[in-house]
Amino acid sequence: MSSFFNSNNPAMKFLTNVCNLLFVNLCFIISCIPLFTIGASITAMFKITIAILAGDSPSVFKDYIRAFKENFKKSTLVFIGSALLISLFVYEIYIAIYVLPQQFSWTQYPIYFFLIVICSLLCYAFPLIGWFDENLKEIIKNSALLAILNFPSTVFFIVTSAAVGLAMYQYTVITASLLLFMGFALIALLYSIFLKRIFEKNGAVISYRPDKD
Repeated sequence: MSSFFNSNNPAMKFLTNVCNLLFVNLCFIISCIPLFTIGASITAMFKITIAILAGDSPSVFKDYIRAFKENFKKSTLVFIGSALLISLFVYEIYIAIYVLPQQFSWTQYPIYFFLIVICSLLCYAFPLIGWFDENLKEIIKNSALLAILNFPSTVFFIVTSAAVGLAMYQYTVITASLLLFMGFALIALLYSIFLKRIFEKNGAVISYRPDKD
């Protein structure tokens, strides 16, 4: 029986990781409540999920809070900046569809392209902020580089996020319940499987410097 509770036991490792995901999901939800902290919360969550996959056995609460505080400024600037741009583009799409004459409705389609570009950058920006000591200019440049070099993964991130958004729209109660239970952390863990591999593969390009402290 004592062997079951051994930290090296696969079953115990699995249960520990499940508990860690439940905890980081709770931390994420609570830290997102002010709304403007969503960016820092996403960064902190990816810091934990990638660490779990790397086998670092993170101290979820302590490491989450530290990642949240250390990356708050950069993450918040990225989040607010991207939120403003996305809001502007969504408004322009609304104008193109409902305000402009029908013959100008085609003007909405170039805007969709810019929305996809922003979403592609965001797929990498917050994880990069959490795992790399870079300024905002480098973060944006490396996010664009990774989005292009890993195009299939980028498409997967965007399609999966869109599917979650669609499910939230059509099945609000069920989807929200799943997300509140452990859904946010599970999605981050799924993305982290790809991100960890991408970071390691492109380490020479993006100067991989994980914080092991």
